[in-house]
Amino acid sequence: MSRWTYITTAVLALALVLVAPQPADAAPLRVLLVGDSITEGTDGDTGYRCDLWGTLPTGSVDFLGLRPANGSCGLGGFDTDHDGRGGATTAERTTEMNGAGSFALSYDAALVHIGTNDKNGVDFGWTQSYVSGTLEPAYRNLIANLRQNNPSVTIYLAQLIPCGFEANPSTGFLGCDVTHDGGLDNNGQPVEGINDVWARIAADSSTGQSPIVLVDHRQGFSTSADLKADSVHPNASGRAKMAGTWAAALAPQLPTDEVLLVEPNGRWHIRVPGQPDRTFWYGNPGDVPLFGDWDGDGTATPGMWRSGPGGGFAYLTNALPANGAVGVAQFNYFFGIPGDQVFVGDWNNDGKDTLGINRGGHIFLTDSHADNGVPVPTNYDFWFGAPGDRAFGANTDGIEGDSLILYRPTNGFSYYTHEIPGSGDVITAGNKTFFFGQAGDRFTVGDWNDDGRDTPGIYRPDNSTVYLTNDLPTGGQPALVSDSYQWPSASSNWQPVAGDW
Repeated sequence: MSRWTYITTAVLALALVLVAPQPADAAPLRVLLVGDSITEGTDGDTGYRCDLWGTLPTGSVDFLGLRPANGSCGLGGFDTDHDGRGGATTAERTTEMNGAGSFALSYDAALVHIGTNDKNGVDFGWTQSYVSGTLEPAYRNLIANLRQNNPSVTIYLAQLIPCGFEANPSTGFLGCDVTHDGGLDNNGQPVEGINDVWARIAADSSTGQSPIVLVDHRQGFSTSADLKADSVHPNASGRAKMAGTWAAALAPQLPTDEVLLVEPNGRWHIRVPGQPDRTFWYGNPGDVPLFGDWDGDGTATPGMWRSGPGGGFAYLTNALPANGAVGVAQFNYFFGIPGDQVFVGDWNNDGKDTLGINRGGHIFLTDSHADNGVPVPTNYDFWFGAPGDRAFGANTDGIEGDSLILYRPTNGFSYYTHEIPGSGDVITAGNKTFFFGQAGDRFTVGDWNDDGRDTPGIYRPDNSTVYLTNDLPTGGQPALVSDSYQWPSASSNWQPVAGDW
């Protein structure tokens, strides 16, 4: 199926087709949560776990662990499974999880935030010791045990959140900033901090079969604003930041689509909950943003369509620009004329997204890409909708390839079809109609819950909020909101696109 979706405000139309059977939901990603009290929670909270559960797409993950439930969450359906124990050191957790413990569970990923209770962690009166000689073997043993029964596990290894303990000369404790991140000991000699060792392990032990992803929880985390009074455990804002950082790290392993927002000047924004947006530049002011899987590798990357005196040109890349970078088009071709509305989809079910045009209700689709400005052929043309409607490629039945959803921006009414009709055909009104959104919303389409179907999403400029639905109703019924979130940094003139990046 096509996991793309560009959208600026959608298309209208109508479909008359038999309803295809719906596939079963894809299995969620099985995630083992490993840690100490920062994972388990303290003072009646659930650590970062509740915030992470609420941040991730509904149904996309299954939390794992054999520790008892701890604290309250307030989110319906919250998965309480975890393997964090307050006060535990890395060596203790590894021993406790061995044998018939959590290492024996079947998991796809492991979130590991542990080390704060180790000898170099916080000042509980321990004698200062260097990490490299005492704790590194325990850390490597943990990694080996995570892989023993799950050789293909992806390990998300945390750079620990900072803590606020200062140096204590009476015990030889050097303070959290030194023991976590390295520095100088009382004799002015270098100390290798816990985070330094974890970073080295990630660098030398990551494999193609079992990658280790280093996740830096220090960035944007404040010891004054994000910790409880104990100077160790995250408060509400700290837990939200941890959840956002974990969610951003997990995103590439989750096969769900996400909404991106694009400024008119060509600056793209990827939402990272609790953190600043990940941004990059692609396109010129006035370009129409596109987002699709152009090469069939399973991930979406940017494109843009530029209207000019000679027609319309698509500029596409197969590389997602790095944070803060400027993306460069890798290939370009001629498709469309000024005034066309351009959209994205996989029309022939080959796993690659290509382009479509809506010209006042006349739909043209291509199955091809080209380069060096040459034109691509039209493989399908038919009529669907009315002038002013916005068209979007969407897999509406989860079966084979994409068809279309049309959206009428003036009233939030949508139409869809399950198939691509023959050339010259006119799709007439049927019962595949629904309402979602209101006048002024900006429409997009994506598979938000990994069930194989694309459903609508909208960006509402007047409150900077994204609303998603997992429904495709019929008979003009409203689609129910399945998820929503505010995008505080967003502006009213930004446009949504969507895809699995």
